[in-house]
Amino acid sequence: MLFSLETEPLGTAGPLALARALLVTPTNEPFFVLNSDIICDFPFTEMIAFHKAHGGEGTICVTKVEEPSKYGVVLYEDTGRIRSFIEKPQEFVSNKINAGMYIFSPKMLDRIELKPTSIEKEVNSFYHALFFS
Repeated sequence: MLFSLETEPLGTAGPLALARALLVTPTNEPFFVLNSDIICDFPFTEMIAFHKAHGGEGTICVTKVEEPSKYGVVLYEDTGRIRSFIEKPQEFVSNKINAGMYIFSPKMLDRIELKPTSIEKEVNSFYHALFFS
């Protein structure tokens, strides 16, 4: 088992830059990123098929909640392309939230520096949302 250890908090994207050498393979296969505070049983095969089909650099899984003001809300187009994230909205804009599961193509790592960085705020322009109920 291989690990990448942060010596300082790097946000949601910075650790990917830290682990770049572990994530980029000779075949450039996409890789999964899962938040450590979730336990789930999702169809990973379907997720990777969706990611490869849309051709973007990233896929972020979203889910519907009753009370979105506690979470980061994901706004996306009918095509699934993500427009923006709104952290803990005070007014209702959507009830679809970031489920903390991602698939990224290694090319996305070229845009992440080794510093505190946010997936949601700084590197999201090439992502598509995959909805799970």
